[in-house]
Amino acid sequence: MKDGVKVIDIHNHFYSRPWLDYLSKRTEEPRFEWTGPTSGVAKVGAIATSHVDKPGDFDIQARVEDLDVAGIDVQVLSHTCPGVAELPVSESIEWAGKINDIFAEICRDGSGRFHFLATLPPADIDEALKEMDRAYQELGTKGFQMFSSINGVLATDPQFYPIFEKAAGFGVPVKIHPSFRPLTTDAMQKAGLPLQLFGFTLDTTMVLTLMLFQGFFEKLPGLKVIHSHLGGMAPYMMGRIDTAFKRYKKVVQIDASRTPSEVYREHVYVDTLAMHVPAIRCAYEYMGIDRLLFGTDYPHRASGTVEDNMAILDKVGFTENEKEKVLSGNAKTLFNLV
Repeated sequence: MKDGVKVIDIHNHFYSRPWLDYLSKRTEEPRFEWTGPTSGVAKVGAIATSHVDKPGDFDIQARVEDLDVAGIDVQVLSHTCPGVAELPVSESIEWAGKINDIFAEICRDGSGRFHFLATLPPADIDEALKEMDRAYQELGTKGFQMFSSINGVLATDPQFYPIFEKAAGFGVPVKIHPSFRPLTTDAMQKAGLPLQLFGFTLDTTMVLTLMLFQGFFEKLPGLKVIHSHLGGMAPYMMGRIDTAFKRYKKVVQIDASRTPSEVYREHVYVDTLAMHVPAIRCAYEYMGIDRLLFGTDYPHRASGTVEDNMAILDKVGFTENEKEKVLSGNAKTLFNLV
């Protein structure tokens, strides 16, 4: 609880010990190196893109203790980088199923403390669709997570379209999360900057921009998307996106009739992960209060600590009713939570 209001964290991640142990035995990327009993790191080349530094990263009981201290009532769990999409196809299929089984078991304790977004093996679209059916119909997933790019191919490639089509049919959201190796990896490495800084947000913003240009939401009116990390760069670049949509139809593929800025705020939700009050206000003024969801990025800290992400909401200027919507009301509606 925060100030008497229930808190639902929709952007957080859980690895599980079996997954980390499996990655630690791999000899090529993606791999994970244990650096201590409860710590480790995954790298792209020499740059760390994911880390583990506390038991709650992979031990659900330790996580519950962390949530109790932080005042978080519910988490919608999702997997994270490195994800199964980076694996060879057969291993990707196997581990998507294992991870979803682990998450579903966590959610079966009856406490209502945890829900989950299913992970998918997108490199084999038939198997991905089968896993979507199983996760939704048998395991009770509240949605799906799709990485921004899969082996260098953006998630908007036609081969992945059936994933969005099926999610829209189920009426559950797809969360677009940065991939382990974003398309800007080489440029970021040449600049000597962490991939999380610009690579992650640029990757997801390219995906959402292409979805708007290619008419995803017009073709799939039931599609709902969560754009990670306060919508990447989209909320404060939407004027530029609209201009490109109108002016560059001879240069880029446009298969949509409606203005991107209108469609985005009707179909897209963003979490509050930015650690920058003016940015959160920008998203709020553009999208409205009903499209903001609370997230912490636990256990990662590229978007600030759990405590900082809770505290910053007090600085934005939300009314008490608006704060309740961000902390839990909107998530209850989106994920159909009691």
